[in-house]
Amino acid sequence: MNKPLLQTIGLHKSYPMGKNSRLEVLKGIDLEIQEGEIIAIIGPSGVGKSTLLHLIGVLDRPTEGQVLIEGEDVFRYDDARLASFRNHTIGFVFQFHHLLPEFSALENVMMPGLVARQDHATLQKHAMELLHQVGLSGRAQHRPRELSGGEQQRVAVARALINRPRLLLADEPSGNLDTESAQALHEMLWTLSRQQQQTFVVVTHNLDLAARSDRVIELYNGRVKSDVHNSNHKIN
Repeated sequence: MNKPLLQTIGLHKSYPMGKNSRLEVLKGIDLEIQEGEIIAIIGPSGVGKSTLLHLIGVLDRPTEGQVLIEGEDVFRYDDARLASFRNHTIGFVFQFHHLLPEFSALENVMMPGLVARQDHATLQKHAMELLHQVGLSGRAQHRPRELSGGEQQRVAVARALINRPRLLLADEPSGNLDTESAQALHEMLWTLSRQQQQTFVVVTHNLDLAARSDRVIELYNGRVKSDVHNSNHKIN
């Protein structure tokens, strides 16, 4: 098997809870994720799913352990290099879209590319292509308040893909949507992941969504309870 795209080794995360105590959220997570896999992380509330996602997305640093991306220990980077690495390598979709209200859909999608100082004309063309892929090319000049919740989340997905990240992370991406919009978002995410051979890790309570993934990783009490391959799905 090829070297994993992402690997965690002995990953711990705890938070201070006063002078002499700490809350231990993750208690030694060892994972390997291959390029092109679609992974669902499930488990009850409070078991560390979002914490794990934030660590593998290098939004937060572990208390102990390593996150290796293509064999590189990313937490050896200083904060500036880590921020640049994150912007170029990882895309994020959260439960709440976090669009900038004063900018159009197109401008919101372009934002990570602007931060990365990409050529404006090339970036705008790519952003329009992504909006077309998520079915919103006709809404490019609309501001977030002029879009439905499902449309706003589709803009957030396009924004997450603008820098062509190696890894796409989603934290309950449909948790704030009605059933119909959630189903449409799931179909779109799966289609985009397969078309672009995107490595995709999603935290979800939606078991139907999890059942469509290549692997389901269940967390319990800060540890991996199970790691199961779905036999009906194969990595492209």
